[in-house]
Amino acid sequence: MKKRFCLISAVMVLILTFTMTSSVYAFKWPWERDEKVGNVREMVEGPIKIGFMGNLSSPFSLSSRGAAQMAVDEMNAAGGIMGKQVELIIEDTKGEIPKCVEIYKKLVMVDKVLAVIIAEKVEMSAAGMEIGAELFPEFPHLFFSTIGSGDVIWHRVRDNYDKYKFGFQTYYAISTHYLEKFSGMFTDIYKNTMGVKKVALIYEDMEWTQPLRKGIPGVSPRLAEVYEKAGLEVVYETTLSLDQKMFNSVFEEVAASGADVIDCVIGYIDQASFIKQWEQSSARDTQWIIWGGLAGMPPIWKMTGGKVLGGMVGSSMVAVNITPKTIPFMVNLYTKYKVGPIFGSHTTYDTLFGFKKALETGKTLVDVDTIIKSLETIEEVAVLGTIGWNAEKHYNLPSPKYVTPIVQWKKDGKMYVIYPEQYQQKPYESPVNIRK
Repeated sequence: MKKRFCLISAVMVLILTFTMTSSVYAFKWPWERDEKVGNVREMVEGPIKIGFMGNLSSPFSLSSRGAAQMAVDEMNAAGGIMGKQVELIIEDTKGEIPKCVEIYKKLVMVDKVLAVIIAEKVEMSAAGMEIGAELFPEFPHLFFSTIGSGDVIWHRVRDNYDKYKFGFQTYYAISTHYLEKFSGMFTDIYKNTMGVKKVALIYEDMEWTQPLRKGIPGVSPRLAEVYEKAGLEVVYETTLSLDQKMFNSVFEEVAASGADVIDCVIGYIDQASFIKQWEQSSARDTQWIIWGGLAGMPPIWKMTGGKVLGGMVGSSMVAVNITPKTIPFMVNLYTKYKVGPIFGSHTTYDTLFGFKKALETGKTLVDVDTIIKSLETIEEVAVLGTIGWNAEKHYNLPSPKYVTPIVQWKKDGKMYVIYPEQYQQKPYESPVNIRK
């Protein structure tokens, strides 16, 4: 009797052990083994999770959040990714780096997201990427910076690929690309569109402008040197603090320098005050070009009382048909998600569809190394051209793959593309002539 009881007990223990093991096997591991064919078959429980974070009091991050949600909604309506629905987990950093780090940990360790998107300035993305590198060995995931334009993200990938290979920089105009591509574009505009030669350079004191102000030893020269080599004359240079509100003295110095054009390497300073003070200064007849930011958004006309008239800026907020996705993206973002298509929104939206293509190309939802290799090779039609990433440095493919139109504010209070020529909507006019 005792032997029979022991035998029954042993059988029960084996059954219980097998049941518990099977349960753990099913819920803990992202794969299961098919013994009949001897291979590993992926098994992902629930939706594919993607984390999104940004400063949700900032227009840039709010626009990117709307674009991210639109991309996810469109994917899910079309059947998801490889038959799985996609879930977007949205978090607010409030513009604070410590909070960004805290949220990044939560998304990766608790929510178990497959990818993290940071739609904010590059300093925030750099902090997230660093904590991501610590977590990556135990929690493999992907990271995308969709607004930051500094070089720190791709420098890390270049200098320590194995540690930072999970990180990708989607904002296309990183500082080096600004130098390589934008300087050539602006040189063409100054010499051939405007017919001018003397340039005043105004920078803002941020990480993304440093390579342009100072150059990168052994990598790239200063922007002023590039212009001068191209036959332009840099007659004035200055750097503005982000906190600066008074610009009158700067404009008076620009006027005294004899500059024909003011090249404004700015994106985050108080552009409304900057523009209003320009219009009241001795430099009001000197054309300015701002590289990006509020000056390229519709609200700036009202904020400046129309003083932005004649100003030129790199802007993605103008309805020009660059690809079949351009106009539908802008219309849907406005009408369905109630935000404007600020520059970071395009790159956020395109990132998600590039990510989708990489998963489908690699035929995996769990093998992050395979997904990384797919991201390094794929190209996909995007809102402003083509989305894709450099295989060695993980930055987005620059112009002419990805396009930023240069627009000018006209008398009807609207922006019109003046460059590149193939997308031109109206010709360039000088500030003097446009006010007549």
